[in-house]
Amino acid sequence: MRVRGMCRAGLAAALLLCTAEARAQRAADNAVKAADDAFGTAVGNERTGLYDPFNARGFSPVDAGNVRIEGLYFDQQTQLNGRVSRGNTVRVGISAQSYPFPAPTGVADFNLRLPGDKAMTSYMIGAGTFDSFVTELDVQTPVTGKLSVGAGVGFIRYDNQDASKNVEWNAGVLFRLRPSDAGEISGFASMLEDCHYEQQMSVIPGGAWAPPRIKRHTFYGQGWTTGDCRQSNGGLLGRWLFGDDWRLRAGIFRSENIQKKAFGDFMRNVQPDGTGQHFIQASPRAAFTSYSGEVRLSKAATHGDFRHTIDASLRGRDVNRIFGGAHSIALGPGRIGVQTWLPEPAFTFNPQTTNQTQQAAVGVSYLGQWAQRGALTLGLQKVDYRRDTVAPNLPLARAAAKPWLYNAALNVFVTPDLAAYASYTRGLEETGTAPDSALNRGEAMPTAITKQVDAGLRYTVKPGLNFVAGAFEVKKPYFTLDLTNIFGSFGAVRHRGVEMSLAGQLFTGFNIVAGLVALEPRVSGDAVDRGVIGEIPVGVFPRSSTVNINYAPPSWRGFALEAFFFDGGGQRTTPDNALKTGGYRQVNLGVRRNWTFYGVPASFRFRVINVFNSYDWNVSPAGAWSPRGPVTWLGNFAFDF
Repeated sequence: MRVRGMCRAGLAAALLLCTAEARAQRAADNAVKAADDAFGTAVGNERTGLYDPFNARGFSPVDAGNVRIEGLYFDQQTQLNGRVSRGNTVRVGISAQSYPFPAPTGVADFNLRLPGDKAMTSYMIGAGTFDSFVTELDVQTPVTGKLSVGAGVGFIRYDNQDASKNVEWNAGVLFRLRPSDAGEISGFASMLEDCHYEQQMSVIPGGAWAPPRIKRHTFYGQGWTTGDCRQSNGGLLGRWLFGDDWRLRAGIFRSENIQKKAFGDFMRNVQPDGTGQHFIQASPRAAFTSYSGEVRLSKAATHGDFRHTIDASLRGRDVNRIFGGAHSIALGPGRIGVQTWLPEPAFTFNPQTTNQTQQAAVGVSYLGQWAQRGALTLGLQKVDYRRDTVAPNLPLARAAAKPWLYNAALNVFVTPDLAAYASYTRGLEETGTAPDSALNRGEAMPTAITKQVDAGLRYTVKPGLNFVAGAFEVKKPYFTLDLTNIFGSFGAVRHRGVEMSLAGQLFTGFNIVAGLVALEPRVSGDAVDRGVIGEIPVGVFPRSSTVNINYAPPSWRGFALEAFFFDGGGQRTTPDNALKTGGYRQVNLGVRRNWTFYGVPASFRFRVINVFNSYDWNVSPAGAWSPRGPVTWLGNFAFDF
């Protein structure tokens, strides 16, 4: 749990039981003010920083299976919605130093919107360009002196940057029970219905050229390629203090993603004049269900300036997947940028594939802290992994592994304001699933050993303003599409780079979150040696930087100016590296105001996205092109009463 305000490290009771009332509030949400670094912080509907749960150092913590809820292991099949999640933090570099059992691709740690000790209702309503609309209602109330409950509902009508639209209903309930001063039990359940989400056309060039520009924010798909899904998450968590600095934490979770129907719309072999071959891929109902959890026992002991903490952990997951069976139909020649309405063909689905993954891990972690000198972290885990796959017309395929995983990290205070850090982590991670454009769409790739090493410096410029600079290297297997459009393994990939962060209050009223990552991604293996693919992976920014600014001097009485800047280097677009996109820059500007309206905390926020209407193509790792969105606006009001 992230602890702020009156909750201080070392005060065990406060760490366990500090009130979470602030988590229910909406009007005061401000990711820029909340961020400790530029490596990814989300608060409510706001996000800031270089990374997010789907992108950290060029990889996806979610795809790798590195998701936590309040620090406990969670196998996520679908993302927590905002009715139960207060936000998340991406932990890489020094922010993961004292984190038990880190992971090479980074960890996305979600915080729950746990109800506090007083009744509160939070309401938000917003609108945006092209009929976008959102309304959310969250309530919390104490039932007794020991039990509090919360609930929320939300409705969102998205108008996405690619002009596809979808309607989402979400709901969630939570409770928080404190039977004694030494214990707490909490739980949550959430549901999301993503109704009628449209499938925009993806563009796949037939060679080393960029497709011609097309009119943005225009829907080029078909009215009948409308998908539908149902997503749910739930869990129970417990915390207990007992004895002399003993703490027990436990969590058990269920995550389910039901894809009722799904489509892919592709214009393949697109020529420089925009002509190509139109394909539609339809998939039958798919289901991804996971049970996961962790039990962790901790013992802390303090001797003078030294504090020792030992964590013993048992974690596991049981995942069942039903996927595949897609049917792809050629609709004939077409041209991108032209709306062509075609009749819906008859799809004949193929038999589906099922697999079951079971994984258990037992581990122990040690954290030694020397006051104002530094800290040492050591971890060791033994994993028992098994996956059984049953594909049509094939015998049972079984993969199993029992590796040892380990990690070590050291940080040293060179001066009271300057700390140096270094770490090494060996993990067993998921390697993602086949993308929508693949014939084996949705197939889970094999779990694999991954490795990470990093080192750097953190400097406290002044209280509340920190600078971090570090270097890192992450190694894992490389997966991409082959010439037959099957997604599979093609050797190994290494992401080596440097990252920098400046976060905090530069001067009174001026908060900044600025980050830079320069990445050298490289692929190796037989496919590279034979010239089948190039050594640079597709769809990865070799350089990106972000700056978020919130300027609200006290004399402005709650008014603030916001600015966001993004600069990204060109992405490689073809497996042979013959072409890359130009760099992309985006500027967002906004204004917000926080005030009290008849005793009710309120806020207003208005933003203009892509102020200069920059035009650029985004390229996915599977080589599918889609234009980034034009200039748009978003505004919302929030109230806590």
